[in-house]
Amino acid sequence: MSTFAAEWMSQPRVLADVVANVGSAIMVVLVVLGGLGLLALIIALVIRSARMERERTAALRAFAEQRQCQFYEVHPGIEDILGFFPLFQVGHSRCGFNIAVGAMTLGGIQCETIWGDYQYKITTSNGKQTTTATFLTSFVVTKPRLVANEDLTVRRENWFDKIGEFVGLDDIDFESSEFSKRFHVKCSDRRFAFDLFEPRMMEFFLASNPPSMNLTQNTVLWHHAQTRWTPAELAHNLEWVNRFFLMVPRHLRAARLPADEQHLDPILNPSASETP
Repeated sequence: MSTFAAEWMSQPRVLADVVANVGSAIMVVLVVLGGLGLLALIIALVIRSARMERERTAALRAFAEQRQCQFYEVHPGIEDILGFFPLFQVGHSRCGFNIAVGAMTLGGIQCETIWGDYQYKITTSNGKQTTTATFLTSFVVTKPRLVANEDLTVRRENWFDKIGEFVGLDDIDFESSEFSKRFHVKCSDRRFAFDLFEPRMMEFFLASNPPSMNLTQNTVLWHHAQTRWTPAELAHNLEWVNRFFLMVPRHLRAARLPADEQHLDPILNPSASETP
């Protein structure tokens, strides 16, 4: 070993400083590379999310056009149209996205129909901090030609409903104990609820995963709380609504469908659904 090398190696403090400086430099490089990698990952996720959103919107637009419905990628006034439902009264910054509007035949009954996504925000404050949460849900709204001016809500039972039973806030009990246990039903006219939920309809609800149902002003809102549907799930839920209207009992159809449309109804007039 040379005299210079020997003298240099004999300086422990100098050597430690060099090692520390090299280590610090490596650490800085690693942090920078890690930050760049994280930034690249975030950018990739944002690009992927935007692409998936465009693909979803395109699929929903095609789905609407196949059913001769008008499609609105953004509909800021949706709460003005549907504001009589509590869902469209909550929070602020309300807006509709991927909204389809049109006439459809569901279960043999002519319906004005709206479906799509709905977003709203709720801001809370504890005096020190203000927090804004964004909520997004998909929905289907139908206004059938069948007259139903009652107020009716049907949703799954929850823990608060169990407590409500003890303080006199009970819902309607049906012949099916299983149906009454699983679903919370409120109606302004109990007779209408019993007429609608005959055994076949209750079995239909029990055998499926129905969306929550809210009937008011002869218009029905269907949705799963805070759930945004995929295009396939939207198609599934629309088909479920179609089957629901098909299950509406014969005596209700006869009493509530316009007289000039009853001959077109597949339940009142089975030959109407036959293809020549």
